[in-house]
Amino acid sequence: MKAEKQEQILACMAEVLNQNGFRAEVMRSDSAPTLLRCEAMRQGKVAKDVVIECCFIPMQLPGEESGLLQFFVTLFQDAPDLHKNQLRRACAYCNEFCALGAFGYFEQAGQIYLKHNALLDGSLPLEKNITLLADSISLLLASVGRFIDGLAAVAYSGMTLENVIDQEFFPKM
Repeated sequence: MKAEKQEQILACMAEVLNQNGFRAEVMRSDSAPTLLRCEAMRQGKVAKDVVIECCFIPMQLPGEESGLLQFFVTLFQDAPDLHKNQLRRACAYCNEFCALGAFGYFEQAGQIYLKHNALLDGSLPLEKNITLLADSISLLLASVGRFIDGLAAVAYSGMTLENVIDQEFFPKM
C-alpha cells in the first residue's frame, strides 16, 4: 500500500476518533512509520487512561494495495517486577476470552499491552477501511474494559489469578 494511502487512512481515522470523544493525533517522522496515537480516557473502575497506537508495518506484502496495520494498546507501565509470573498467567488467561488481539506483558518496562494486526486492502473504498478500523478499535476497547480491573489487581495488588477469578474480575472458564 502506498504511503499516501496509509497517511489518508490514519488521518481519517484520527478525525473519526476525535469526533467520538477520544484524543487522537497523527504523528509523522522521517525516521519512523507514521503513527496514529489515541488516548482512551478512564477505562474500567480503575479509571485508567489507555493509549492506543497504530501504524502500518513496513514490509513486503503479496498485493501492492495491501497494508499491515498494527494496533498496540498500552494498559499499564511500571508494573512491579514482583508480580511478573502472575501477570504472564493473567494475560494468557485473558487471551482465552479476547475477541480480537492478544494481551501480553513486556517485563523490561513492566508494561501490560494488547496487540492486534489487521491486513487492509487499499483498493477498497476509504469508508470500508475506516469502518473496519473503527470496529477493531471498538473490540480492542471492549477487551480492555473487560479485563483492565483484574489486570490492575494482579499488577499492583499482587492478587493471584485464582483470586481475581474468584472475585469475578475475570470470567470463569
